[in-house]
Amino acid sequence: MGVWMDRIEKELAKRNLPDFMKKDQAESESGKQREKTARTLRDVLYGSMPFAEYETCFREAGKEEDAYGGRAVLYHILATITVYGKPVSFPFQVVLPKKKPGGGTEKGTFLYAGFTSIPGDGIGEYVLERGYGIAHVFYQDMAADCPDRFQSGLGRAGARNPHHSAGKVALWAFGLSRVMDYLEQTSLVDIGRVAVMGHSRLGKTALAAGAFDERFSLTAAIQSGASGAALFRGKKGEQLKDLYREHSREWLCPGVYEYRERVDELPFDQHFLAALTAPRHLYIGSALRDSWADPLSEYLFCAAGTKAYRMLGARGLVRKKEAEEILFQEEEGAGKNAAGEEHLWGIAGESMEGEIGWHCRYGTHYLSILDWEQVIRYREIHRI
Repeated sequence: MGVWMDRIEKELAKRNLPDFMKKDQAESESGKQREKTARTLRDVLYGSMPFAEYETCFREAGKEEDAYGGRAVLYHILATITVYGKPVSFPFQVVLPKKKPGGGTEKGTFLYAGFTSIPGDGIGEYVLERGYGIAHVFYQDMAADCPDRFQSGLGRAGARNPHHSAGKVALWAFGLSRVMDYLEQTSLVDIGRVAVMGHSRLGKTALAAGAFDERFSLTAAIQSGASGAALFRGKKGEQLKDLYREHSREWLCPGVYEYRERVDELPFDQHFLAALTAPRHLYIGSALRDSWADPLSEYLFCAAGTKAYRMLGARGLVRKKEAEEILFQEEEGAGKNAAGEEHLWGIAGESMEGEIGWHCRYGTHYLSILDWEQVIRYREIHRI
């Protein structure tokens, strides 16, 4: 192991991460350990993933046979979820490329949580031209992203308590799984090739959906930061205490904020999400100037989560010397910190070979076509 890989191992050791599975644990116990890991994340981070009992029905509200200039079929769907007699509805769209002369139909589907109601947040045509379908949900149609005390959408369907109630990330993830129900029931797409994907807070949401719903063949989270792919312990930029601010406080389980001034005491860290996703495919995207998300902590999530993959006979992140050699310093205050230590901030590069894919591009916090290209390339390499 070279000097640069040694630095990564030393940085991981400094984080003092909790272990999701003991090294000598029998394989027969892995299922029990998985449930324990899931329960820890439910109890402390997300809240009880809603809901214990519910009924779902879907209605086709419209169909466009010649969407995108005649190159796709667009379905407008209304989902209605009834919990304890309370019905909650939200719309979503499914857009699928038409068969090309001499070619096949769509290669796979992205179940994408969007910041707008436009498929792919405006990138839909590019994704369709690459041969992929999109099931698109505008996240605020599922529950409003504002401090409304859970009085909108899925938030008003369940009882609340001040400790373990589901936060809005859990509500949004639950809604994505219901869209997956629709895709499964209708056979519109190959259900074995559906990737759940999101950016920023919706990257956090995609990770939760992918961890708790094993039907997704790939979970892709781009620049998801704190409570997403970035480890809490040792993280720079966005902290748990920042998520406690009014605009984002409702994203997570109320109980997790008890640790906002002592994250080192959390009974988990974010690599537990990788353990729940293993051995299915997982893709993490970062940007070097996205210091709020902290690209180094997102990379370390991949490195730490690899242990769970290897325990299941998969490779996880295939670490590359050429990627790990390029260690970047913080743009301001570059050089050494007060203790005389060189400052690690981010790593440029990519890794596409393993069940955990990763890239860190130059630039800022933004879901670019470059990020979409990387995820699509990863899907094509692994045929998922």
